[in-house]
Amino acid sequence: MTKITVITGCTCSGKTAAAIEFALKNNAEVVSCDSVQVYRHMDIGSAKASKAELARVRHHLIDVADVSENFDVSKYVCCARAALEDIASRGKNVVVAGGSGFYLMAWFAAVADNLPIDASIRSAADKIESDGGAKGLAEALMQIDPDAPKFVDMQNPRRTKNALERCMASGKSVAELLDDFSKLPCPMGDLKRELVLLEPDAKTLSQAILSRSRAMVRDGLIDETRALIDMGILQNPAARSAIGYRETLKWLGEGRSDRDALALEIAQNTLSLTKKQRKFFRRILEIHRRQKSSEGCLL
Repeated sequence: MTKITVITGCTCSGKTAAAIEFALKNNAEVVSCDSVQVYRHMDIGSAKASKAELARVRHHLIDVADVSENFDVSKYVCCARAALEDIASRGKNVVVAGGSGFYLMAWFAAVADNLPIDASIRSAADKIESDGGAKGLAEALMQIDPDAPKFVDMQNPRRTKNALERCMASGKSVAELLDDFSKLPCPMGDLKRELVLLEPDAKTLSQAILSRSRAMVRDGLIDETRALIDMGILQNPAARSAIGYRETLKWLGEGRSDRDALALEIAQNTLSLTKKQRKFFRRILEIHRRQKSSEGCLL
């Protein structure tokens, strides 16, 4: 059986270097788990592996989509499974490197339900949102399921709308839907995985993030972002909101000139992101512990 090792950690924790060294020692190839590195020409801002690094070990799921193309977790799963089959066919092991939300979760648990949502239900939810905004969506969901706030961030209209549509389509409560979802299989299949979480101390991480942010601006992030505008990044919500690019797009749009300030803003927002990442990694660790326990061993 192909060995799957997942190396993850906060932004700037050294995942790329660790994955390459691991792959060289363990007859493995790297499958990227980064939602920005999938895009061509988003190189500097995503801290994509250099040409020299890519030459040392074969990488997959890097530069597989145009920046104007919507690339979501369902496409990631499809491409990642194809990469797994390809690597296994050559007798190699796999090291997954990255830490992008649902992309990472897909290696351990279900990330999308298979509940069909009828067009009429989507239309009804759209009208509720149009007429009443986030408040209207929350009120409509609570009429169906008064306990929904226990499970859904009612301040987030996208999540509230998703829950509303699924409750309307299924006739079930949010709690029942979550229970159904928890029983869905991992989209990557029944794999044995090892998880390596890189956790540099706070001071080291903060310094690394500031250093990287300054290097990005120095090495051409602004010109790269200008080129990406011509390629359609503004039409892709996921790409244009990626840290590093969203700040640079705003900086360009406002006609600013202080590059040091741009680097500092990127660093500050990246540090804020790492706090959310740490919470997410705790969730991944718990899922992995349960899976390992069910196999008769501990993490």
